[in-house]
Amino acid sequence: MSARLLLVAPPFAGHLNPLLTLGRGLRDRGFDVRFATGGTKLDLLRAHGFAADALIADDPGVFDRISDTPRPVRSDPVRLTRQLAANLALLPRARAELDDLVRRDRPDAVLADFTAPVAGMVAQAHGLPWLTTMPTPFALETRTGTPSYCGGWGPARHAGHRMRDAAGRGATRLAKRTMQAVLAPAFRAAGTGVYRADGSEAAYSPTTILGLGMTELELERDWPAGFRMVGPVTGTPEPWPVPPRLPDGPLVLVTMGTHLPWAKDRLAEHARALASHAPGHTVVVTLGDAGRAAPEPLLVDGPVHVFGHLPYDDVLPRCAAVVHHGGAGITYSAIRAGVPAVVCPQDYDQFDYAARIVAAGAGVRVRRLTGRRAGEALSDVLAADRTRLDRLAAAAAAYDPVASVADEVTASLA
Repeated sequence: MSARLLLVAPPFAGHLNPLLTLGRGLRDRGFDVRFATGGTKLDLLRAHGFAADALIADDPGVFDRISDTPRPVRSDPVRLTRQLAANLALLPRARAELDDLVRRDRPDAVLADFTAPVAGMVAQAHGLPWLTTMPTPFALETRTGTPSYCGGWGPARHAGHRMRDAAGRGATRLAKRTMQAVLAPAFRAAGTGVYRADGSEAAYSPTTILGLGMTELELERDWPAGFRMVGPVTGTPEPWPVPPRLPDGPLVLVTMGTHLPWAKDRLAEHARALASHAPGHTVVVTLGDAGRAAPEPLLVDGPVHVFGHLPYDDVLPRCAAVVHHGGAGITYSAIRAGVPAVVCPQDYDQFDYAARIVAAGAGVRVRRLTGRRAGEALSDVLAADRTRLDRLAAAAAAYDPVASVADEVTASLA
């Protein structure tokens, strides 16, 4: 009898899609895989042949409303605390529903995205192995190295940077403890805290944390016990019965991801301005809306073609450059394809990805898509030497994340 696995993630592309790709690979290796997520992605999972259950099914969009904020969150303590409070409010019910699913299906192990620690809590309560998957490995706190979520700090190159990093790590821990104190009743109701007694972060498995990234892209740092970098997981799992009809010739892809609609309000306009800095290229824009995926563009305006949704891994091999927001999926898809990037981070972990892209020689960072600097940056990456990027692409190809995850699951079941 094959081992039964419960995979849990919120219904966000950057979190569910990697787990879906891993789920397909695990299923091919003989595991019995089923999912739990938000109701908005059940059809997608079932289209791939998976059994899936909706959490908080009577409010399918509840998770999306927390993520798709009407304005940037960034490091604003009030907005961060409100967002955390909204997440904590869902945990008691989500935990009860996951507990029922575990009792019903009796999985042998639970794989949970790092933003779904409630699944790990349930796994531990039932004595099951809990494996955390992390598309954003640098979100982990470490004892050394450059902390994340501090605005996108680059690598430490001298003593001043090392002092900065130490202060940032301390400030991060203090901020988390402060938010726990402010939201103490909600944490108690959820049955959790920010840290365990040994000081490790309670949101992640104490035994197995799988980084869906590349050591070669990370800044120098240590890692918690139980961490293993298994490689980037890319690909768009939405079914594509008819591939998009892309224009002939070299392309420049422009995307601001699948979330944060405020970041895409003027994306087509920005693309038109950028097109003048890429003569001989067609600029293809994806709005990141899978509901509007179609082979034909929504709009053609000279050298700019606007699509509702495009699969990164299919399009990027045709591209000479990409302009993006610094999300995990597009970052690793561009690296795999060896395509240089102009990165304009908008929120969350995107500033940290931008810092790593620049440090690794995979692109340049700009503050906004308007103005002369963005156009110059695009011209620069189109003409830049790609030796370092080619080495990074070769490193990415050497990883086999599905095989590594399968090995870790098997080891957890021994």
